Amino acid sequence: MSVISGQESHISFGLAAEYFALEAVGGALLGGLAGAVGAYCWRLARRPQLQLLVSLSIATGAFSLAQALEMSGPIAVVVAGFCLAGRYAQKQLDTETRQMLLAFWDLIDEILNALLFMLIGLTVFSILPQRHSATLLLLGIPLSILARAASVYLATLPVYLSGAGRLRTLIILTWGGLRGGISLSLALSLPGGIMRETLTPICYGIVVFTILAQGLTMAPVARRLYPETRR
Repeated sequence: MSVISGQESHISFGLAAEYFALEAVGGALLGGLAGAVGAYCWRLARRPQLQLLVSLSIATGAFSLAQALEMSGPIAVVVAGFCLAGRYAQKQLDTETRQMLLAFWDLIDEILNALLFMLIGLTVFSILPQRHSATLLLLGIPLSILARAASVYLATLPVYLSGAGRLRTLIILTWGGLRGGISLSLALSLPGGIMRETLTPICYGIVVFTILAQGLTMAPVARRLYPETRR
């Protein structure tokens, strides 16, 4: 059993696996079902305005239902998006409707990003670093880079990358793994308590590091790895 109450915590691997299955696997299954329903609704609703409303309803409905069922809302929405981007769903849209959907969701993306970073700016002064935050941050920065490297390596296994170009590609994809809005929004969404007080300053520090260190050095690293592209 896992209980987090005040400063007491007891972690059980079995319960953690159960929570992971409910959150990740359950969210993915729910998202797949929502995406299939959305594709079928696109087939019935031939008007572009109705198809746009269907995509909006699937995104908000899948997230809300997943949260109500204690599943992962983000995973559910991502999987639903994969389904709506599939071949069958896209066949239900004409070119004009597809362009309208892309323009609409691009606008929503810009608005939500702006609101998220405004929220980050408003809450940054409420972040109170703990005594061990600096130590955990120094451990978290290399661990986040190693985790990014592992995920990039595993993701590129099905892709044929050979010779010196393989290593350069892996380095570029690893160093270019910037962290920002999603990481901070997840940390800020935690309920108040020791977990949020511990993770929020660490997450914020890693995001600042990736923006300043990785973001500002991305161009020099790319030029160093690919000198033949210089003009």
